[in-house]
Amino acid sequence: MSNRILTVTYLTLSLIFLSGLFMTFYDYSYYGYYTDKMINWLWLGLTLIIVLKYWKIKAIKVYFFSMLSFLILCILPMAIPFFGILYYFTSMDDYQQINLNSDYRIERTKHQALSMPRVFVYKRIGIFEKNICRPVFFEIIEQVLNVESAKNDYDEQKLSIQSAKLFSENKDSIGIEYQILDKRKIIYHPTENDDGY
Repeated sequence: MSNRILTVTYLTLSLIFLSGLFMTFYDYSYYGYYTDKMINWLWLGLTLIIVLKYWKIKAIKVYFFSMLSFLILCILPMAIPFFGILYYFTSMDDYQQINLNSDYRIERTKHQALSMPRVFVYKRIGIFEKNICRPVFFEIIEQVLNVESAKNDYDEQKLSIQSAKLFSENKDSIGIEYQILDKRKIIYHPTENDDGY
């Protein structure tokens, strides 16, 4: 691969990577569960190739040590920013993914180290998808199993959603039928809310 092609490929992939990272702040991502992960790892691999190939250039050394310093600084405050990066690049604490239909999917996950497990509902919009709601998984368990408190009685890593079906959707809410421990219930989640992560 010529130097020019490698540089153009790296710059293009960097723009795609940065736009994907920027979109997450607005609850958007590229369509599909593994798309972001593949882009992230391709960018990281190509970054290593660029650094090794152009190591003698002073700007590349500054670039490499800047990224390394950023990574180290992320680990210092209880490693919370570092785990955010780790979660973005890997499938760590992504417990389950279910396609509701060709336009909707849910993902039972934790997006940050200190966050509660949630069910993220994604809607496909062309080659992108938008997170339209993210209810707390324990609240879904409580409603489906009709129990007062699920946190003390159930382990979110071991308890899974047996099935989920899209029941209805409108501009204000989405109805999903969940099956957990052979019990079923339709739960309506408000969309476009600012629930935490």
